[in-house]
Amino acid sequence: MIKNILKKLLPFIFSKYIKFVYQTNKWTRVNDVKIKKLWSENKTFIWMHWHGQSLMLPNNWSNNSQKLNALVSLHGDGELIAKTLNNLGINLIRGAGNPDKLGLKEKGGTAALRAMLKVLKNGQSVAFTADQPPGPGRVAGKGSIVLAKLSGCPIVPVAATTSRRFEFDSWDNFTLNYPFGTGSLVFGDPIYVDKNSSEEEIENKRLLLQESLNMVTTQAKELV
Repeated sequence: MIKNILKKLLPFIFSKYIKFVYQTNKWTRVNDVKIKKLWSENKTFIWMHWHGQSLMLPNNWSNNSQKLNALVSLHGDGELIAKTLNNLGINLIRGAGNPDKLGLKEKGGTAALRAMLKVLKNGQSVAFTADQPPGPGRVAGKGSIVLAKLSGCPIVPVAATTSRRFEFDSWDNFTLNYPFGTGSLVFGDPIYVDKNSSEEEIENKRLLLQESLNMVTTQAKELV
């Protein structure tokens, strides 16, 4: 009984904390013109970020413009993350992921890819992490590149952080953001992937995504 109560209580507390931190930080947004244009024209896209650096992102999504669907793991801490995101107004896609091709060989991976393609086609965007557990961190997988190729939708790299935070010594440098400081949200330029891209071109786009995510992450930290 206690375990069931905690399963409901922890996501509620966590989501309230995330909202509180977001509301008590003064935010700076960089390079958001293109994403605002995508929102205003209701064009769907793939929102990519590094694992462990995403607590401040849900509140920076324009739910009034377009709905966001997040891919959440079927394993580990996925249930806590899923319920927390639900409390923050984010829809869920449950499935596997890995550093190579979105976990297509894992249970739930193929279904997740199909679900994301359907969501994008139906006028809603998707989000997931470019790097996947168990690591290594800050190494972008091909998942979003494959999804962009199949869907025709652009990838938008994003990073958000706060001046007051604690970064854990983990594979993904999981960051716990604190209230009463300054925050920064930085968008990278949209990345488009041609539907006829070769394996070499896909790898080049993967490297471009990785470089862009590192750039926006560095810039976000420098701004606070």
